[in-house]
Amino acid sequence: MTQRYSIILVLPFLLLLAFLYVIIDSDSKNSGTINAVIGDESYLQLHGELPDMHTPDSIRIQTHLNYVVGFLRNRPTDHLTTEQETNRQKYLDLLKKYIAKGEFPHNDGHPDNRRPTFVSENGHICAVGWLVKQTYGPEIIQEINKEYKYDYIQDIDHPDFQEWVDHSGFTIEELAMIQPMYGPIITEEVKENRNHISRSYAVGTTLSIGSNALYMSNSSGNPWILDSPRQTHWFGLAAGTASVVLGVLNVNNAKTYTEPEIQICWVNCTVKEVTQTNHLRTGVAASTIAVGLVSMTRAGYHLLRGSDKATKQPSGLGVTALIAAPKMSDEVVPALTYSIRF
Repeated sequence: MTQRYSIILVLPFLLLLAFLYVIIDSDSKNSGTINAVIGDESYLQLHGELPDMHTPDSIRIQTHLNYVVGFLRNRPTDHLTTEQETNRQKYLDLLKKYIAKGEFPHNDGHPDNRRPTFVSENGHICAVGWLVKQTYGPEIIQEINKEYKYDYIQDIDHPDFQEWVDHSGFTIEELAMIQPMYGPIITEEVKENRNHISRSYAVGTTLSIGSNALYMSNSSGNPWILDSPRQTHWFGLAAGTASVVLGVLNVNNAKTYTEPEIQICWVNCTVKEVTQTNHLRTGVAASTIAVGLVSMTRAGYHLLRGSDKATKQPSGLGVTALIAAPKMSDEVVPALTYSIRF
C-alpha cells in the first residue's frame, strides 16, 4: 500500500519539474527564427541548443548561411543544365565570400519582428540580393528593393529576378532557404520595474494560499474538512502542488519588447529594447511556492508513512499568553499563534 502511494506521490513533483523546464526554456529562447524554411536548425546542429535573446544577429546569420552552403553543395544536381550547374557552384562560392565579408543588413522597418530585408538603410544587401548584384548589376537591386524590400523570396514578382532564378541553378525553395530573416538594430536598452498585481492573479493566489491554510489548520490525525486523514493529506498535496505551479508560472515575469511597437517604419528607426520586471509579483510568487512546498512536504510525509496515527493536537491559529514588557512585569497578555503540526 505504501509503495503504491509513494509512486503516485512523485507525479506532482514530475509535473513541477516539467513546468520549471518549460518556463525557463521558453524565457531563454529567441522567439524569432533566422529562416522561414528551416528555422534555427543550423544553430541547433552546431551548438546543440537554440540561440537565445543575447546571441548576436551576425553570429546567427553566419551560422545559418554556412550551414545552407554545405547543405546545397551536397544536393543532387543531375536535373540541371550545364549552365545552371556552373552558375549554382559559382554562386555558392560567392556566398562564402559574402559570409566572410560580414556586411549583413538589418531590419529597419519591422522593429517588433524578424523579417527579410533586401537592402537596409545602411546599404547592406541580403545574401540572395548580393548574388543577384554580382550578375545583373546594382540597378536591378534598386528596383527590387523599392517594391519588395521586406518580402520573402517566393513573393518577389520581378521579371529580371525571375530570369535570374531560372539561370541560377537554384529553386525558389532553395533560395528561400538561403534568405535570412533579420532583427532590428537595438540603439538603446532600458530595464524598468513595474509593481502590479492583476485582479485575476490576486484571486488565484488568495484561493491557493487559503486552500493551503485550510489544510494546515487540520490535525494530521483527526481532521475535520474531509472524512479521513488520508483524504485530507491528498487534498493538501493537491493544494500544495497547485500553489507551487502557480508560483513557478509567475516568479519569472520579465517581459522584453521593443519601442516603438509599430509595423512599418519608412525611415531609420530608433529602436529601444525594454526589459520590464515586476518584483512585487515575483515576491508573491515566491511566497506561494514556499507555502505550497510546506503543504506538499507535510502531506507527502503522512502519505508515505502509510499510517493515520499522528498527534491530534490541532494545527492553525491559537491563543497563547505572553509576559508583557518590561521583563520584570508580571502582566500577561494574550497573543495569536499559528502552528503547523505534522
